[in-house]
Amino acid sequence: MATAKQIEHFTMDLCEKIKNERVTFSKPGSIKHLLFGSEPSEQSLYIKMGKVGEEMIKQIIRQNPKLELLTCGPQCIDQPTGKNKDLDLVWKDDINKMIYYREAKGNLELDSEKLPATIDKINEIISKKISPDYPDYNIDIGVFNWSIYNRTPLKKGLSHIKKCEEKGIKVEHPEDLFKLLELDWSEEDYYAFFRKLGKLFRE
Repeated sequence: MATAKQIEHFTMDLCEKIKNERVTFSKPGSIKHLLFGSEPSEQSLYIKMGKVGEEMIKQIIRQNPKLELLTCGPQCIDQPTGKNKDLDLVWKDDINKMIYYREAKGNLELDSEKLPATIDKINEIISKKISPDYPDYNIDIGVFNWSIYNRTPLKKGLSHIKKCEEKGIKVEHPEDLFKLLELDWSEEDYYAFFRKLGKLFRE
């Protein structure tokens, strides 16, 4: 079983690699470039960090002997049409005959168009890929919002959470998912670690 320190080391190594990759800079034609000239793109960093959140959870799953990480990433979910979808996080628990699917979101403030699209994507993945592949398993689905440890301090985003849950799709945060995955990582330590990562990227 993984410890919080092991996951911190794994995630830090991942972020060091990202930091050393080719950096995208702001270009002429943007307000940022107009105001500050050519600077590293924070948007590019946030996109890369979205992948870090997914890889972090995959590593926790890999380290749990009761669970098996299934194939994630782009996959064909409809053979006749060849339609592909990107499966964020999917794993199974053979003991309890459960398949878990989580759509990972660093930012839950989805606009009015993206939220229904996310819900439709999850339902399509379940109906066309996961249910047919695992007919004897129960399926647990949700959105994993990993940028906040729990929803207690949330002001924005609560309406999006409610809309997801009204459609039968739970919204989890690290506190919830860490309990499910049997990882002991406190709120204080979680935030302290990501603040440290933030400083790393601003050095």
